[in-house]
Parts: sequence; structure tokens; C-alpha cells
Amino acid sequence: MEKNKSTSSSDVRKKWDKHKKVRVITIAVLALIVVFVVVPIFTYYNVESESTQAVSSPDSNVVNNTTLTPVDPLPFVLSSKVGRAEGVGDSVFKRESGIPMLKKDDPKSLPQSTQTVLVERLSGTQMSKPFTIDKGYRYAKIWVKNKGKQRIAISISKDSPTGALVTERVVTIAGGTNWSIYTTKPWESGTYYVNFTSNGSPIQGVAVARVGARLAELNS
Repeated sequence: MEKNKSTSSSDVRKKWDKHKKVRVITIAVLALIVVFVVVPIFTYYNVESESTQAVSSPDSNVVNNTTLTPVDPLPFVLSSKVGRAEGVGDSVFKRESGIPMLKKDDPKSLPQSTQTVLVERLSGTQMSKPFTIDKGYRYAKIWVKNKGKQRIAISISKDSPTGALVTERVVTIAGGTNWSIYTTKPWESGTYYVNFTSNGSPIQGVAVARVGARLAELNS
């Protein structure tokens, strides 16, 4: 009788151990399935989703089907000594000892090889002043006198104050300095704007613009 009880208890333990091994193997198999099947599938769909989003907006500058104008990099700081020039592409920025204090020519006057089209006092923290280039005048030159103590940013654009930059870059000039700005290539006929911005303090100074049939006439 005792022998039967011992044999029965041993069989129970064997069955328990067998079931335990089966459970361990089952858990291990499930873990392997999760690692090698479920995780790759999840990762694949996650990557596909991100790729689809990236393809749907290939240009980060496009919003509501409207292409935004790229943000201009930091302004180009002009720092040459008097008489020296700095170039950016076709644009030239020359440090001058002064600027020509000319009167704006009467548009009804007889055509001349050069004409003064802008004479303005600078004020405020932001301002834009237009000038026109007509047929027969292919070049323009702008002089700026910064009478204040702070730097001011200057840009020249076509058609509007926020139009395409003519001088390729926004530049800044130090207080108490004079600069001339022009390009070595001809300008198209149209309306142009000289734009000025300060970092908060009112701008002080003068801007003068002349147009000419030849660049040499404006550089003389």
C-alpha cells in the first residue's frame, strides 16, 4: 500500500514537472514570436507612417499650397575702412567719406545721362522709400548716411518693400558711417524700395539715390 502511494506521488511530480517544462517552453516561444515577429511589424508600420508624412510635405517652406519666402540669413555686417569696398555676388558696398547732398531732379526736366531720384531724411524704426528706374537708365547707386549711434539694416527690393532683394543680402552699417550701394549688372525698369530697420531706436540719417545710363557715370 505504501509502495502504491509512493508511486502515485512520484507520478504526480513527474506530471507537474512535465507541465512546468511545457509552460516554460510555451512562454519562451511566445517571447521569441514577440521579438522576431510582432516588434518588426510594428517598427515597419511606424517607419512607413513617418515616411508617408515626410513625402506628403517634401518642402518645409510650403504651407497651404503657398511657398514661403526663405528666411534671409543674418545680415551681412559691413566693416570696411573709408575708400574700401565689399562685394556679395554682383553687389558692391563701399565705405564713403560722405554722400552727395543732391536735390531730387524734376521728372519733367530734359533727359540727362544721370538723374537723382531719391533724397530722403531717415526717421522712425522702420521705413521704406521708393524710387523709379525708367527706360534709358540701366544702373542705380544708393548712398546712405547713418547719423545715429546704432547699426541700421538696409535692403533694396523690387516692386514692394518685401519683394525680391536686388542686392542679394540685407546689410548693416555702423553708426556714424557713410556707404554707397550698387550692382555691377544693369537694373530692370520698374519701382524699387530702399528699406531701413533699426533694433528699436529711431533711425537718423539721409538716403540719396541716382540712376544713370552707365555705371561709370555714377561711380565718378
